[in-house]
Amino acid sequence: MSTTLVDEELDRSSIAINENKDDSFQKISRPVKTVLYEGLQEKDVGITEFTTSNPGISGILKHRLSDFQVNEIALDGTVIRLTSRTVPEKEAEDPNLENVVDDTGLCDKYSKDIDELIELQSTKRILIDVDGLTKEKRKSIHNLLKFKYGSKISTNTEKDDQNKQIIVIRLSTLVKNDRQTWPKSRPEYLHFALHKCNMDTTNVVNILSKQLRVKVNTIKHAGTKDKRGNTTQMLSVRKLNANNVAKFYARNIWTGNYVYKDYTLKLGSLKGNRFRIVLRNIKGNDEEVSNAIEMLKLHGFINYYGLQRFGSSVVSPTYVVGKSLACGNCEEAIEHILKPRPLESAFENDTDRARSVWWNTRDPKLALKQLSKKNFTVEAKIIRSLAFNGPKAYVNAFQIIPRNLVLLYLHSYQSLIWNKIVSQRIQKFGLKPIVGDLVFKDNESKEVLDEVIDGEEIKEEDEEEEETDVNNVKFPEVETISEDNLSKYTIFDVVYPLPGCDVSYPKNEIGKWYIDLLAEDGLTSEKLSKKNKLFSLKGTYRSIVSKAEDLIWATINHNDLNDDLLLSDIEVMENKQPFISVPDGSFKSLSIEFSLRPSNYATMVVRQITKQDTSSHTQASLCKISNNNKRDIISTEEEDNDSKRIKIDLPTED
Repeated sequence: MSTTLVDEELDRSSIAINENKDDSFQKISRPVKTVLYEGLQEKDVGITEFTTSNPGISGILKHRLSDFQVNEIALDGTVIRLTSRTVPEKEAEDPNLENVVDDTGLCDKYSKDIDELIELQSTKRILIDVDGLTKEKRKSIHNLLKFKYGSKISTNTEKDDQNKQIIVIRLSTLVKNDRQTWPKSRPEYLHFALHKCNMDTTNVVNILSKQLRVKVNTIKHAGTKDKRGNTTQMLSVRKLNANNVAKFYARNIWTGNYVYKDYTLKLGSLKGNRFRIVLRNIKGNDEEVSNAIEMLKLHGFINYYGLQRFGSSVVSPTYVVGKSLACGNCEEAIEHILKPRPLESAFENDTDRARSVWWNTRDPKLALKQLSKKNFTVEAKIIRSLAFNGPKAYVNAFQIIPRNLVLLYLHSYQSLIWNKIVSQRIQKFGLKPIVGDLVFKDNESKEVLDEVIDGEEIKEEDEEEEETDVNNVKFPEVETISEDNLSKYTIFDVVYPLPGCDVSYPKNEIGKWYIDLLAEDGLTSEKLSKKNKLFSLKGTYRSIVSKAEDLIWATINHNDLNDDLLLSDIEVMENKQPFISVPDGSFKSLSIEFSLRPSNYATMVVRQITKQDTSSHTQASLCKISNNNKRDIISTEEEDNDSKRIKIDLPTED
């Protein structure tokens, strides 16, 4: 069953809404039948082809969170790993402060007042009369207070009309603290490694910003990382002491490898990502596995946008919202975002209740009453905007959402078109360049910055999230393959555009396919350019076939399907011993390690090896088969996957 059919029938049969809506949204009274919708499948988003026809090595992907390990690769080729949690040398300007003696007695005299100032978080100023004291004695007071209270206070000598005073104030925020006391000799930017487990990068950055008391948009990273699994990447913050970050604590988040540099990180400032993945309970002997890996090395994989690109919702995939925005229909886009999603989450929350109230009443003020003040989801922001600006202020609602999240929807629609075009092209012309295809002029098979957020749930807790305007990114120039130069190119050189107002299309019949697909949605390349830049799409280029680099593999035998087979960076630091393969174990799993360019999907590499659907439902089904229908131990992933199998009552055919 296609997603579109489920959405249409859900709209018409499950939800009652206002009578003034279009007929397509009216509740109808017809007999119903119950079907089991099993989530978004690869074929629903145009993923259908492979680079080879050899049999796949069936296996379970992401059975355990530890089965998916990702480490960022810096521009210099260094693989980022969390190896130390030690803070650099003591971050005091004068290492000899502890030897300072105040023979004036003023520090002792005012110590009680300063203690109360800090404890009560007072904004009061403490004035210490130092008139008549020498410069050396005043300095000794400053140094002793600094040694005793560190960065909790700030001291400064001022002279008024009467005398000289040392003014003591409490520094209320870490930002003000660090910037006022920052040593001139120290580089401005703190870089540190972030290791996280089962959390998306956006959520982690929000948590860091709140606990460190810095704005979200001051925490920079080169790219987002997968939620499902253990990942390590670099972050940077301006004028923040490593000690402050080292004191940070949150479940499933670790920081370390602190170093100060003269520059900040920027989105796209990475060479790629290093993946370590386990496929459990594989079917095939070592010779068959070796053959599958060698074919992958030789022929690569179709560089599809994976299922993560299209969101976790089976009712409203992100590309459906993106298509509405591309067509300039903000009302329809909001309809999709606020559409109730039965059984997509195990427990009802305030967002679910708000969706339901809004859908049935179209009254945002009533829906707003269902939301907690700490709910900062996209749905909550839209409902608040509609309640404040009016129930039909649709454009305003999207203007309060960070641009990166709006682009996620739009890019998802572009990605769907790209996937479909590439599949159709391979079906008809195979895996060889043809006249009219596009290649980069510099002949480098490199990826362009074609995304802002990828593989992440649409969650945001701060409106000041970093926003990168992809419309201002300058993309490499392309040229068309001709009869004269056809022989010099391979399929790895060919790039196809994501549809946009500023790209070239292949100069062959495939170019017409783009026009036809857009026309089906009432769009043209010109219409993708909008006066409101928030919804404008220039388009980008992407290699249609890519390779996994530096590929290493091994098979592991074990007796428990749930054995921990890979170590995370934290476990390596804790000197945990790696799993040792058990001779004649009940299960055989495949450990594979490789590097990918930015924006390439590891799931598409796994798909090429296994020749099976990477959807959560397929993986959950394989897991159940492996467990012989026994649910002795259920991983977090399995529970999540099961929640995506939803029963929907559909009207029967007339």
